[in-house]
Amino acid sequence: MKIRTFYNMVFIFLIFFSHQVFAENLVLNDIHNAEVGSTIEFTLTINNAPNDVKAFGFEITYQPDILSYQSYELAEDMDNRLDNFEGNNKGNGIIIFGGYSSSQKIEEGESDLLLTLSFTVLKNENVMVSLQGLIDNFKGWSVKNGRVNYVSVGFEDINRDGELGLPEVIYLLQVLSGFNR
Repeated sequence: MKIRTFYNMVFIFLIFFSHQVFAENLVLNDIHNAEVGSTIEFTLTINNAPNDVKAFGFEITYQPDILSYQSYELAEDMDNRLDNFEGNNKGNGIIIFGGYSSSQKIEEGESDLLLTLSFTVLKNENVMVSLQGLIDNFKGWSVKNGRVNYVSVGFEDINRDGELGLPEVIYLLQVLSGFNR
């Protein structure tokens, strides 16, 4: 029985501490345990650009019954480099973005923050925020969509930071091993 408990603890430890390595070129972060009424932010990051970029466009889609789009903020570095960048909320969970630069470009192999998206949480449900409709120099790039993962059972935010991290894992391991009941 003790060996089985040990293997279970190791398995849980590996789940929480193994980090997925992303090879995608456009990456939206994930958010854990957002509360109804709270504002959450997704960051869109360029990761190892596969080609030079002077013009680009894309769509962000989301479920408007679960998230309410508030605004975007272009990263300062991108704001300084792009001649024009616009975001247009088309409604029904679709936001269209596009930008270009006539002089400075995003160079092949570069990684940088592109923008931050703000949403208000309307329901405590798992939901995906998706990147699609990539055009111009973004066409053909790989993407990682963002998720809001709502954990409703078994998660106690020990340090009240809204994240599932080391303090929560230690607490879970203590409960599973019988040290903390």
